[in-house]
Amino acid sequence: MTSDKSTYLLKRLLGGYLPAHKVKLAVALLSMLVVAACTSLTAYYIQPLFDTGLIDRKIGVLNTIIGALLGLTIIKGIAYYYQGYYMEYIGQRMVADVQQDLYRKLLVQDLAFYQNNPTASLISRFVSDLQRLKMCITQIFSSGLRDTAIIIGLMGNMIYQNWQLTLLTFFIFPPTAVVIARSGKLMRKYSRTNQESIGFLSHLLNQTLGHIRQVQSFTMELSEQKRINTAVDKVFYTSAKAGQIRAFSSPVVEIIGTIVVGVMMFYAGMQIREGSLTPGAFASFMASLVIIIRPIKGLTSLNHILQEGLAAAHRTFSVMDTPTRIVNQPNAKPLKITKGTVSFNEVTVIYPDETVALTDVSFDIKPGQTVALVGASGAGKSTLLNLIPRFYDPAHGKICIDGQDIKAANLTSLRQQISLVSQDVAIFDDTVSANIAYGDPKASKKDIIAAAKMAAADEFIQDLPQGYDTILGENGVKISGGQKQRIAIARALVKNAPVLLLDEATSSLDTESERQVQQALEKLMKGRTTLVIAHRLSTIVNADIIHVLDNGKVRESGTHEELLAKGSLYAMLWNMQSKS
Repeated sequence: MTSDKSTYLLKRLLGGYLPAHKVKLAVALLSMLVVAACTSLTAYYIQPLFDTGLIDRKIGVLNTIIGALLGLTIIKGIAYYYQGYYMEYIGQRMVADVQQDLYRKLLVQDLAFYQNNPTASLISRFVSDLQRLKMCITQIFSSGLRDTAIIIGLMGNMIYQNWQLTLLTFFIFPPTAVVIARSGKLMRKYSRTNQESIGFLSHLLNQTLGHIRQVQSFTMELSEQKRINTAVDKVFYTSAKAGQIRAFSSPVVEIIGTIVVGVMMFYAGMQIREGSLTPGAFASFMASLVIIIRPIKGLTSLNHILQEGLAAAHRTFSVMDTPTRIVNQPNAKPLKITKGTVSFNEVTVIYPDETVALTDVSFDIKPGQTVALVGASGAGKSTLLNLIPRFYDPAHGKICIDGQDIKAANLTSLRQQISLVSQDVAIFDDTVSANIAYGDPKASKKDIIAAAKMAAADEFIQDLPQGYDTILGENGVKISGGQKQRIAIARALVKNAPVLLLDEATSSLDTESERQVQQALEKLMKGRTTLVIAHRLSTIVNADIIHVLDNGKVRESGTHEELLAKGSLYAMLWNMQSKS
């Protein structure tokens, strides 16, 4: 990451998220200046404390200085509290705002984005990366600015007490700057690699633990252990290298400082002997020098934290800057469905990697009609279905509902009038009622129960420990596949949308579950314009129209009987399934 990139990231963070906290920032900065002033005055008062109070034995002066030092300590403590609290608050709030913006961006990305960005990697950026960014921002505000002000104040006292000795201290800065710059560059490199390694490890863990049955059934434990070991070792290596750099730079700075202090003490001893420097002035100077070492070391450590934070910010903003492909067009209007006619007009879909998924697809679904899509895997069925709610957009052609181009319609109004039931049912770790009401958050308990009864789900729900208030667990682990599907159907019934999309909703079920789900689906489909993707052809024999897709094109269309009579692709698929 170049210095220009680092500057850009800092400007973006501070310029985009800091202005909302101007009042708190002003209070914190004022408190920070008070802390720096009190620290510098404490070092300054050591000179009269020694020369006048102790050496000249003026007790009145001694008592006054002691009282002043006590007062400075109290004022400093109060200012330290306000500075620390408000700076911490601002830093934490800024990162919380970044998290909210990142999540808002993720919510509107299309399916292609999620196909190219594993969920585990995105979660790693949201949690791990932003945790580093949070540490970076809070440290900059709570320590960095305060330490800088303290260094300036103490340096002023050092110049006041003896400018020649102060000049010697500048020997500490060139070698220290070299150490900081070199270590900062390495920290940025290893921090970015470490964060990427953590994201990849999260991805592997999500894959293997999420498919543990397959791992164990194929006895792939040893192979997966090797993959995880390699990923863990990479995380360890990059973390260890970053730790090595942190451990190296701090003592180097301290050693350089100690050498300079030794030289200054020798030089000061000569000046005291000649009478050009008083013991009190030297004590004040040395107090400033001793105190200044801690904020200098703090800034050294802060640079490492800053580089880690900037690496995290770079990864975060790279996601936030990914263009959102599916957006509302200017002056998009709400979609109004009066009948429910869905029309595909010469639709062609090309994926970002230039793969052609669909070519010149055209057909209509009349109001209340059930149209089925069949074909081999990869024929383009799911892609075609995903075009209706605009999970993808076609490269050419258009899709209309009741004559309205869906790309010209408001995206929210479009999706509100479409229900989707797929084989991969999303069951949230919440109550049964909440899962069904996901179709319409305003649904009453009466509506939820009515939908569950129509979906043939009420009976098994009543048998659950807390009925409709039962928590279903992660991905619905407490219920079967067929029960999940019936909850999904109840969810679609609650939504009551005029257009229904069924994506192989019964393909993974046993015969009895499929029968129950199919009966529930028939109730759901009644009076709705329905597009069905079917794996088992027996489930769509009553469809009004069946389109057979092959290599992204509609090869033949007709009813079940008509297609069988043609003896072509559909008949071949039917015969294959009948024999099996």
